[in-house]
Amino acid sequence: MKLPKVIRKTVKAIAPRKNAATTTKRPVTTIEARVDVGFGNNLFVRGEGAGLSWDHGVPLKCIDPQTWQLTVPAGDQLKFKLLLNDTVWAKGEDLVAAPGQRLQIAPAF
Repeated sequence: MKLPKVIRKTVKAIAPRKNAATTTKRPVTTIEARVDVGFGNNLFVRGEGAGLSWDHGVPLKCIDPQTWQLTVPAGDQLKFKLLLNDTVWAKGEDLVAAPGQRLQIAPAF
């Protein structure tokens, strides 16, 4: 069934327009920590890149009792370290994640 010309113009006028913001997907970098930090404790990340800071931690999202996750827009690489309750640093060297990488780690405190 063909719509009358007036209706076709109306439908065309209200159809969503595509622009660069909606059609271009930026890759994301994901840090996933597999660790049981104990009831009432939280996991944080400090570092550089993607708005991270060495002075103040960003909380990771608790996915389940042993999985914590942070997802940030990809840009430059991330250099970071995890902290328990934003006070106790994870053992070992700083970690690095490339733009768009999904990094799974098992930190020790």
